Amino acid sequence: MKKISLFLIAFIIIPFAIIYSENKYFKKHEESVKKQRSRDISNKDSIIKAMGAFLEETNSILKEDNVKISFPVDENNITEIKDTDEFYSTGAIPPKIYGFVTTDSLNIRSMDDSSSEKIGKLKFKEKVEILYQSDKFDTINGIKAPWLLIRKENGEEGWVFGGFISDDLPEEINKNNGKTDWNLIIPARGKISSKFGKRIDPVSKKGYNYHKGIDISAPIGTPVYAAAEGIVIKSEYVKNGYGNLIIIKHRDNLFTYYGHLSKIIAKSGDRVSQSEVIGKVGNTGRSTGPHLHFEVRKGDTVVNPEDFIK
Repeated sequence: MKKISLFLIAFIIIPFAIIYSENKYFKKHEESVKKQRSRDISNKDSIIKAMGAFLEETNSILKEDNVKISFPVDENNITEIKDTDEFYSTGAIPPKIYGFVTTDSLNIRSMDDSSSEKIGKLKFKEKVEILYQSDKFDTINGIKAPWLLIRKENGEEGWVFGGFISDDLPEEINKNNGKTDWNLIIPARGKISSKFGKRIDPVSKKGYNYHKGIDISAPIGTPVYAAAEGIVIKSEYVKNGYGNLIIIKHRDNLFTYYGHLSKIIAKSGDRVSQSEVIGKVGNTGRSTGPHLHFEVRKGDTVVNPEDFIK
C-alpha cells in the first residue's frame, strides 16, 4: 500500500514539476524552454488520460478497503501554469537590445564568470544583441558591472563582462597619428619623468617592465586635477602598486587613473569637472619618489596618455 502511494505521488507531481522548472532556466535557455513548454502542452491530454487510467486501476485495488483516491486536479480546467504567464504573454514582443564593444578585444565565456571557459572573442565596435543581464557583478580594472548574455550576428551566444559593452557606438582612435578628439589636461604641474611604454623597472633596476602611463614628478602636496569631466568610480588605497588611487570614468568608456596620491579629495560616486582638484601628489604604493602616475584606458586597454592630452 505504501509503495502504491509513493508511486502515485511521484506520477502526479513529476510531469508538473517539469513545467514549473521552466522558470529557473528560462532566461538562460529561452529556446529550449519554449520547446519544452510546447511538448508539455501537447502531451497534456495524454498525461491526464494516463493519470486517470492509473487512478481507476488503483481504486479497483483499494475497493476492498472502501478507499478511493480522487483526481488531484480538475482535469477539465487545466490551461496554463500561472508562474510562467509572464514568459508566454500574448502581448507585444519587447524590442531587441543591442550594445557595442568598447575595448580592443573582449573574451566570450561559457558562464558568467571570468574563470569560465573562453569560447570566443569580440572586436572593438562589434555589435551584439543583449539577451540577459546576470545578477552577478564583478570588478575588472576598477570597473564594476554585471555579466551579460549576448548573441553575435552569426547566432553564437556566450557571456561577456558588461563593463566593456556600451549602448553607444564608441569613438574610433585615429590610427594614422595616434591622436583623438579628446582634450585632456595635464593633471599636475611638474615634469614628465617617465613616459608610456617599455622601460627598466624603476624599483628593482633589473629587467624591463611595461609602463602603463606617464609619471609626473612634483613635490608632495602638489594639487592633482581631473583631466576631464567624469564620475569617480574608485577612490581608495590599493595594494597592487598604485597606493592611494582615484579612477574617473569619462564618456566613450574612457578611464583615467591617478596613482601614488598623498591625499584623496574626490570620493567614489562624485561627478567632477575638468581641472577640479581631486587629490594631492604623493609617494604611496610602489614608488621611488614623489610623483603622480597618470594612466589612460579605453575600456580595459591601456593607451598612451600623451595622445589624449591637448
